[in-house]
Amino acid sequence: MPSIEHLRSLTLDLPPSCVEFWPDDEHYAVVGTYNLESEVPAQDAPKPTTQRRNGSLILLHVEGDDVHIAQTFSTPSAILDLHFGTLHCRKNLFGVATSTGSIGIYQLKDERDSHMYREPSMHPRMEHIKTVEYFPDDVLITAFSWHPTDLSVGMTLSTGQVCLGKIDLREDVSCASSVELAAHDLEAWTLAFLPDGSGAYSGGDDSALQFAEVTVNWEYHQDHSVQPENGAPRKMPWMDKKIHGAGVTAILPLHSDEQRGLVLTGSYDDHIRLINAPAAGRRTVLAEMNLGGGVWRLKRLDVQTTSVIPADQVPTEVLLLASCMHAGTRIVSLSQSGKNEWQFEVLAQFEEHKSMNYGSDCQPGLNEKGQRTFVTTSFYDRLLCLWRY
Repeated sequence: MPSIEHLRSLTLDLPPSCVEFWPDDEHYAVVGTYNLESEVPAQDAPKPTTQRRNGSLILLHVEGDDVHIAQTFSTPSAILDLHFGTLHCRKNLFGVATSTGSIGIYQLKDERDSHMYREPSMHPRMEHIKTVEYFPDDVLITAFSWHPTDLSVGMTLSTGQVCLGKIDLREDVSCASSVELAAHDLEAWTLAFLPDGSGAYSGGDDSALQFAEVTVNWEYHQDHSVQPENGAPRKMPWMDKKIHGAGVTAILPLHSDEQRGLVLTGSYDDHIRLINAPAAGRRTVLAEMNLGGGVWRLKRLDVQTTSVIPADQVPTEVLLLASCMHAGTRIVSLSQSGKNEWQFEVLAQFEEHKSMNYGSDCQPGLNEKGQRTFVTTSFYDRLLCLWRY
């Protein structure tokens, strides 16, 4: 198994927490940072009751073997998660989860095509559109996901709640309503929608994997006596605390239909797992592997993020990027050799990060040699690395 060396590295001003490439132009990625402000109070000053956090958004330009910072945008809140919009959003739109109970909405404004001669130094620019306030400013939105068919977001909170919130892109609307989908006993860390948006899995520090029905009918979530749309049968919620030995931190459904129920998870217990989680019946682990560090995030490399596996098909091989916290980054293959016989294999590892690897992403497409280009980060040493496999 090869251990990879970086092509280029940068030391950032603030600790990086997340990174994602711009789907519309593979040469650009955005990094979010999370900074816990250190205050030394005066001798007689009262101790502050809340922690203060700030952060930044960093626009990276990746060209060949080089990466450099094209723009830095300071933010009054720390950034915990970042995602570009799904198909129903504008291609240049991205959202960020903040440490102050809000979702920030930004865009990459690209004016390069309006110039007769494009200068090599000309880059898109990040612009803030609005901040949508959902919760009190002492609540952290630990992760979020765009709903696949509606202009709304699913959010996990430091209070343990899992909520669905509407997004209104009108500039004069800064507050929005939300409904609770589920609740964990401790911090909720991650969620993922079914590809059709009809349900959501969530994971929390209580070692629980949960499933909840999702509908854009707000009244239905507030009062379950209200009938769902089109008279569809209700998807029953469930919770499982037996599978994971610690907090559930990454979830990646593989199928377009909950009935098939194949779900990948990552956990603080250092394991990646493939779980059969049908709509009804017992949940079982089909395969698992210790990756040497807490599996914070998982991303599929073999398909675009908008691609799903039809309900009547079973994947025979899945290629994954895993951010493994104190163990660095892994490229992992999941393959099926027979009916319900699955196995994980680590194909490569990047271990130059000496602190927590939270943010990792892969440049869309392959280079001329058929290789993928990665940008990965580590938190406390503020290191960002460009490497290839």
